[in-house]
Amino acid sequence: MPQLHDLVVGDAVYYARERAVGLIYTTYERGRHERPGVQLLLSDGRDLSGFSAEEADQFLQPLGDTGLRYEFANVGQLARDYQRGVFGQAFHNARVLLLARELASSEPPVR
Repeated sequence: MPQLHDLVVGDAVYYARERAVGLIYTTYERGRHERPGVQLLLSDGRDLSGFSAEEADQFLQPLGDTGLRYEFANVGQLARDYQRGVFGQAFHNARVLLLARELASSEPPVR
């Protein structure tokens, strides 16, 4: 059974299916008594949109907080913000978190 994680905006994750680092750029309510879902932006600019909390637990490996504070407005603004470099420092921090995890692990890297 996957470990349960409460991801928040600014958290870095590793998405093994794409072998990519991503950032949680917004969360969304799913219903009463349900954990919130998350929306994911990959370092190459692709918006993977929504993951339910259960999907996030299964597919996303949390890396930690990147320091990103972001107010999601719409996908057009998200794309413009990516192009302007708004997420650059957060993606750098995410890669450092991934590298630190790999170096601290006795297992082979997740790549």
